[in-house]
Amino acid sequence: MKLIKSLFLVITIMLALIIGVLFSTRNSQAVPLDLIFFQFPPVSIAIWLLLSLATGAILSAFVYGFITFKLKRRNVQLQRQLAKLDQSESRLKVTQ
Repeated sequence: MKLIKSLFLVITIMLALIIGVLFSTRNSQAVPLDLIFFQFPPVSIAIWLLLSLATGAILSAFVYGFITFKLKRRNVQLQRQLAKLDQSESRLKVTQ
């Protein structure tokens, strides 16, 4: 099973590299990126697209991490409340 996973990983990486090379060779035209207050020098379209993809991935990972942290913190709070309720219930059963 480990061999199959490793083989699948190698094939996936090779396929991604081949697609990346084909993508960059087909999108090699240099274009400037003009933001409102700043203009970047002409660079390949492939570079601009890959940079925007990487920026989006990083930003989404940051947002997802923040949401996950918030949910885990809420989960800990609810676990503490549940433990307190369980203790109260067990004390109530003992006194009856």
